[in-house]
Amino acid sequence: MNFIASAGPGLLDRLAARRAAASFRPAGVSSRAADAASPAASTAGTRVTLDAATTDAAVYARPSAPGAGPRRVWAKAGDDGLSELMSRNSGKEAHTLSDRWRGLGGALLKQLADTGERYRQTLADVVPALPDAGATDPAASTPDAEGAGSADPAAAAAALQQQALSGVATNATTVSLKVQTRSGQTVELKIGVNSGESGGTRGLQVEVSSSGPLSGAERDALARLSDGLDRALEGLGDGVPTLDLSGLTGFDADGVLTGLDLRIDHPDASADRPGQLRSFSLQLGAEKKSLSLRSTSGEMALEVDAAATSRATTGAPASGRRWSAIDQLLQQVDAAAERSHADAAMTKSFKDAFRQLQAPPADPDETRRVDDTRRSDAGEGRGRPQDAASLLAVRHAANTGSSSGAGTAAKATTAAKGGAVDALDPSAMAPMSDGLRTQTQSLQSGLADFQASFSADSQRTSRIGSVQEAGHAEYRIGQTTGERPNAATGGRSITQTQTETLSASFQKSRTYTLDRAGGNYDATTVEDSNTVTTLIDTTRDSIARAMRKTDEQRRKTFTEVENHRAASHQEWPDQRSVMERLR
Repeated sequence: MNFIASAGPGLLDRLAARRAAASFRPAGVSSRAADAASPAASTAGTRVTLDAATTDAAVYARPSAPGAGPRRVWAKAGDDGLSELMSRNSGKEAHTLSDRWRGLGGALLKQLADTGERYRQTLADVVPALPDAGATDPAASTPDAEGAGSADPAAAAAALQQQALSGVATNATTVSLKVQTRSGQTVELKIGVNSGESGGTRGLQVEVSSSGPLSGAERDALARLSDGLDRALEGLGDGVPTLDLSGLTGFDADGVLTGLDLRIDHPDASADRPGQLRSFSLQLGAEKKSLSLRSTSGEMALEVDAAATSRATTGAPASGRRWSAIDQLLQQVDAAAERSHADAAMTKSFKDAFRQLQAPPADPDETRRVDDTRRSDAGEGRGRPQDAASLLAVRHAANTGSSSGAGTAAKATTAAKGGAVDALDPSAMAPMSDGLRTQTQSLQSGLADFQASFSADSQRTSRIGSVQEAGHAEYRIGQTTGERPNAATGGRSITQTQTETLSASFQKSRTYTLDRAGGNYDATTVEDSNTVTTLIDTTRDSIARAMRKTDEQRRKTFTEVENHRAASHQEWPDQRSVMERLR
């Protein structure tokens, strides 16, 4: 049995204008304003019996006169704090996704944390207005064989109402959050936003639930995630997306949550708006952190070894080294972006993602200091290139295939018979002392192993908005670290390899506007690659040898194009190989 209540415009206007309370009120608790509604706003509704499969009570507000504008339809009575927030976020001033999302994610998490119960609500703004349940629609009434009308106007109105509510999910922009708890429960949160421009009904749809009962500690952890989720959505939905993930990356600070998965899909993204969000995903776990973002200009991806992030950043000195290493790598990204004229917004998003996913575990005050500039005070000695080169060649021959990728040691192997442990099994290595581990880490990059890339179109415009330059850049950088026993020294061989590639092309106008169609412009291409390999050999209690080899290749071309033909062409190739002995 579903109930359709009719209410005057006064209550609707008051609900739409009401601002969210400073402290969140759980759903199901009616506001004082709703309780004090005028008699005209609380007139008796029309009760309609629908199909038994329909379980939610649908509520809509009747306009005061025919054609009075859109009708706001609710899946159930909108008299709780979340419904009020949805109403506010669907007002006339809500233009961006940030406006429609504002505060909803955090409020849903707090709702579950406060009550432990599932919550669902749908709001649809229907244009043209639905017919009144008490009005007779001639088109909906069909005479039967005996000439009697067979249609029920109230039932027809209710059916249209349900159709409008169902249409909110059609081609909607969706936010989906899943949080895993250590006890094995899964918390799911969903937000759907429909602009009504790509089919379906303009409106909002929200839901939050848990697969089972949550402990007090788990509820507290969810409540602490609420502000971080709101900040993340605020940045991602505001025109060109920005990344503020600091409130999510520390999700497991208390050890009661084991995983977080946030996904956004925006089918309404317009190709006419460069940089607008198309999709986003963030996965955080004990072993891996990964992020991907697609916009109308390009895409980026990042994966970080989360286990290595925790192992390598114990204590303030290690944390300081990590921030210094992050700053140093971001300077590489800036240099590559400048050389390739890469899209500024995508470059910024890439740097923000790298900084936040590589950040060491720290207290909230320290994580906000991500913009501090720090310089490493670790010195690097130089040795004789000839001797270092010979030693590197020997070590590479001895360690072929030793790199594990993403810092994960090779798994133990056993003989087919007898179960004997392989002599080169990494798990058979003697534990490394804290002092020796600190020494070896000081010779490495200071970063957790990672793979990262971005690819994006770019444009540069004049003060009057004409396109003067357009291009495309692809950038990739990554690091892998591996360890294995060293039979010659009785210790270990550690190999760390960092690779970087850049491929870009851009065309620049020689006048006020880029003339690609006419084939008159200056064309530039960039092809760079860089590999840095660090090799460290240890004995049982000290470093025996350490070296670093850098191989770099750079190539830039410049072509003057006139009427689609090359009028002139220049190239600047560059190649260097450097060997450093560190110990």
